[in-house]
Amino acid sequence: MKKKKKKAKNPLHYIFISYIIITFLFSFLYYLPFTRISNISYIDSLFVSTSAISVTGLTTVNLVETFNVWGKILLMIQMEIGAIGIVVFISYGFMILGIRITISNLLVVSKDQNQSSIKSIKRLSLSVLYTSLFFQFIGGLFFYSQFRGKYDTALETLLVTAFHSIASFTNTGFDLFGNSLISFQKNNLVLIVTAALIFIGGLGYPTIMEYIYKYNKKKSLFTRINMRLHFSFMILGTIVFWLLERGHAFKYLNFFDQLTNSFFLSVTSRNGGYAPLDIAELTLPAILILLVLMYIGGASSSAAGGIRLTTVSVLAAKMFSVIKSQDDTIIFRTSVKKEVVDRAFVIAMSFIILITVATIMISIFEPFQLDLILLEAISAITNTGLSLGITTNIHSVSKIILILLMFIGRIGIFTLIYFVLRVDNQKLKYVEKDLAVG
Repeated sequence: MKKKKKKAKNPLHYIFISYIIITFLFSFLYYLPFTRISNISYIDSLFVSTSAISVTGLTTVNLVETFNVWGKILLMIQMEIGAIGIVVFISYGFMILGIRITISNLLVVSKDQNQSSIKSIKRLSLSVLYTSLFFQFIGGLFFYSQFRGKYDTALETLLVTAFHSIASFTNTGFDLFGNSLISFQKNNLVLIVTAALIFIGGLGYPTIMEYIYKYNKKKSLFTRINMRLHFSFMILGTIVFWLLERGHAFKYLNFFDQLTNSFFLSVTSRNGGYAPLDIAELTLPAILILLVLMYIGGASSSAAGGIRLTTVSVLAAKMFSVIKSQDDTIIFRTSVKKEVVDRAFVIAMSFIILITVATIMISIFEPFQLDLILLEAISAITNTGLSLGITTNIHSVSKIILILLMFIGRIGIFTLIYFVLRVDNQKLKYVEKDLAVG
């Protein structure tokens, strides 16, 4: 009697388990006395660990007052792992140990990096770390000169510089200043360099690699979408924030500082997590724009979160194709596969459903206003890290809800679906009928 072949596990299963293991491992390390200078509850330790691995930046504790040098070094390592991808780090381990990377290994890496092909994933995985460290080092050179006068020793300055550079490029938004970047609101160099690192980190590694290795060649559809939308949202956001806040939150700043702060706010909202001012000072229209930009996020295969730029592009293209009564979804004279359109719809709707459910659940336990809770929920699932100041004062149940949102935002909706549900291709076809909608 022939034994039934065991069904191969989807690579997304391994990614899900990897992130779970790393999250809990670091949470236990943060809970141990050797990493901290003050007491921390385990739920707060788990919250910080999830925020670091998901490169979100929300925190229920003051990092400066809670963690010592070892705790901060661990945070830097976890931020790097979260941004680059756990599976890519495992691949580096294989290479160092001389273990051959198999096709199945590459398939897992391709899923972790959100790539549809494994042809170029080996070169991508080799280049990701070097590229990240290069940009972080360049950013650090600028930051060191600006931070040196604020700290007693060169070593302490070096630690803060490295931490800020890593947190900026990985789009995490953790800070060791105690007030995000409010104390640097008029330091245009710090704001511009931080924004540049956030912007590059949110571009996506495949896009960066394409400009390095194929500078003179025609760019892929993925890269063209990312570059155009990334710059468009950045410019549009800068203009809108300046128009809305020049007579309000930015009225005490000179014209150039207003532009710099507007530019920074536009960049950080997708999904840097730093703020040059208390965002509670923003007008309601500006906060609503902030929520929209957080929801959109950055590029796929990047350190940024949100539903991603390609998702927005596909959904917009589909909407126009329906209006024009076209069957195909066209972007830049290229027809997008139906499966891609379906995935984009699932991602966008899943985010809306999760944000709605989480906001309702948190409002049951918290006395805060709706806008405060809504921003917190969107910030968590989009891995942005911006807050209206309620994170440190929420109930343990609310913390668990935000932990789940941050985790789902990092691993992706489809990783969660394939892990929780057993998804098989359905060959059945049913009777097609018309239905009135709208």
